[in-house]
Amino acid sequence: MPWPLPSDFHTVVQQPQIAFRDPHLQGCRIERNALNQPRVWSGAFAVVYKAVDHDGRCWALRAFISESPKRRDHYELISAHLHTRALACLVDFEYREAAIRSASDGKWYPLVVMDWVDGMTLWTWVQSKCRKRKGTSLAKAARHWWKLTRELSAAEIAHGDLQHANVLVTPAGRLKLVDYDGMCVPALVGRRNLELGVRAYQHPQRNESTLLTTSLDNFSALVIYVALRALAADPSLWSRYVEQSHYDKLLFRAEDFLDREQSSLYRDLMNSPEPAVRTLATKLFCFACESLDHTPPLNELVSDPSGRAGLVRRAAPERPWDPGDQSVVPREKPTARVILKVLAGPLKGQSFSTQQHNTMLVGRGTDCHIRILGDRQISRHHFLLELVPPHARLRDLDSQNGTYVNGVKYGGRSTAEVDQRKVEEQVPEVDLRHGDQITAGQTILLLQVEGVAASSCPREPECAEPPCLPEPTASPRILDQLKVLAPLEKGVLGTVFKAQYRENQRMVALKIVKPAIEIGQAQRRCVQTAMESVLTLRHPNLVGLLESGEAGQAFYFVQEYCDGGNLKQWLADQGGPLAFGAVREWMLPCLDALDYTHRQQMVHGNIKPENVLLHIEQGKQIAKLADCGLARILDQAGCLGMTATARDSDNFHFLPRERVIDFRDVRPQSDLWSLAAVFYYLLTGQFPRDRIGDEPLSGILDSEPIPIRRRDARVPESVARAFDRALNANPKKRFPSAASMKAHLE
Repeated sequence: MPWPLPSDFHTVVQQPQIAFRDPHLQGCRIERNALNQPRVWSGAFAVVYKAVDHDGRCWALRAFISESPKRRDHYELISAHLHTRALACLVDFEYREAAIRSASDGKWYPLVVMDWVDGMTLWTWVQSKCRKRKGTSLAKAARHWWKLTRELSAAEIAHGDLQHANVLVTPAGRLKLVDYDGMCVPALVGRRNLELGVRAYQHPQRNESTLLTTSLDNFSALVIYVALRALAADPSLWSRYVEQSHYDKLLFRAEDFLDREQSSLYRDLMNSPEPAVRTLATKLFCFACESLDHTPPLNELVSDPSGRAGLVRRAAPERPWDPGDQSVVPREKPTARVILKVLAGPLKGQSFSTQQHNTMLVGRGTDCHIRILGDRQISRHHFLLELVPPHARLRDLDSQNGTYVNGVKYGGRSTAEVDQRKVEEQVPEVDLRHGDQITAGQTILLLQVEGVAASSCPREPECAEPPCLPEPTASPRILDQLKVLAPLEKGVLGTVFKAQYRENQRMVALKIVKPAIEIGQAQRRCVQTAMESVLTLRHPNLVGLLESGEAGQAFYFVQEYCDGGNLKQWLADQGGPLAFGAVREWMLPCLDALDYTHRQQMVHGNIKPENVLLHIEQGKQIAKLADCGLARILDQAGCLGMTATARDSDNFHFLPRERVIDFRDVRPQSDLWSLAAVFYYLLTGQFPRDRIGDEPLSGILDSEPIPIRRRDARVPESVARAFDRALNANPKKRFPSAASMKAHLE
């Protein structure tokens, strides 16, 4: 009797009550497709269905489509070994010998029941990152892959079929391995393969006679690692070797390993901008020419994927964060400059440049830094450039015709002739590098980077190393007197911990900020100098900064502790907007704090509900502004990386228009706009601006704040006039000072 076909299982699973022997599975619902048929994931040796039980738990049901007498023994030995190893990258499973019925003969056949893993295949995930040119994300995936293969090796496990479809990337960014038909554990060493794996990922010498060994994954692990590292260094490889040729693997073909001199991929890898890729690719192709068992484990070839050397000290119990490498010392960085040269269009021959974190708005509007007139294909606000030399990012602002980088379209609006689904897949932003060409209408811009080697400019800012906390110094620091407790929250700036003095148990808040990109000593000195002014600020409605300093690669800030949470949390607890009487008790003190701050020739620069804290004093809730000047100082030094073009930023709702046009334009009137926006939100439950389209930055530039009484007619007219004036899009038409705004409200 022949083994059942996939269609035999496909037919029977439509009625789980007769398809499965297990009563629990009989009550499950099989996921269906758009045609109301069971959705099936097909492989070389099995079909997989997703089942959902009454409790909402999801299962992967794997029915085999070929016979193998040794399969049961194979899975039982694997299961026994995995019970002694707890690996996060593997999924629990149970092999059942007679568990699913075939529609063709009514007999029972084997079934593997596994926990369902939500996520996408590694191929799909890599495709999305390459299209967005997210080099940092790909480099991070390579580090995760290195750790995964090291754990497998330490557990004496070989998956046996490492390839993109058997590696799932979960929504949390974790890597999970599925399909254990070819797995080897110590009890299986020396037995025959049940499957050979996908040829493009396997050593050329692997065949039907290859015996199982726990080192069987070494070559495949290196293939995937090199692919990820190469794409991180140059995401355009994906377009050339995968998309243009409609290939369904990660870069490499089996033919590449048969004759590397004929491989164009090999030549491109030898010209990779990253030296490590060139070295690893050379080793990979050499191992392909040698015996299968000569390829060492990946962790022996790459001792540390982060590139750091030496031992890493573990976090002390009273400092519950990674202390980082004690040998890492912030270094001086050469001054970099980003230059934009206009190669074609109405502005041909002009150039624009910056050496500091800056933004450039491009379009035909009067408020654009690069104003392009005489071209009907240019929108009023076409795209925004954010520059943190040597890094650069472009974000299309929902322009009519989109923006092209090296011929690839980003953003743009849908038209009747354009497939809406394809438009939705277009991403509005892209990280740029030296030599990229930007095209909008008739205008072509060439981006150049000076002051650093072009190959050292990643397409996306690399993350800095984890914070390194030095040993206590001779001069007493508050930081050294603290016992750090649980984390309070994690935000854009960093992680805030609750801490207390060891001697008197006084509570404080400790903020640890890890720079999003590496900054040099000059930028660090600028941050510390600017923070000296913040340290002098003392006002009852400001959260006082007690100490700031450097902790290895990170900055730390010790602040007063407020025990009432922040306005965002408080509003969520209330479940709706507040009456003006309640809001008034917090808004007026905040205006006092701003008036004091502005008279000290400082601005806050980042007012939002999370930065208005509540502190309980004598049974009364006192409002205090937190992080005064902190985000502005770190942002202008480039510590926070790309913030003006950050996708889906929560801060956009409380950002005045001038901050989008020029994020360095921080004036007292900008603080008044943001504070009014915060309390507008508390009063009405809505933001001052209606969102236009899917692009929040475009909405800020092209829309006007809605008068507050249109949101809620119960707001007194005198109060509404004050809010509407403070929220005027033109800074010159707002209140001249916080004191003036407070007087109008009173």
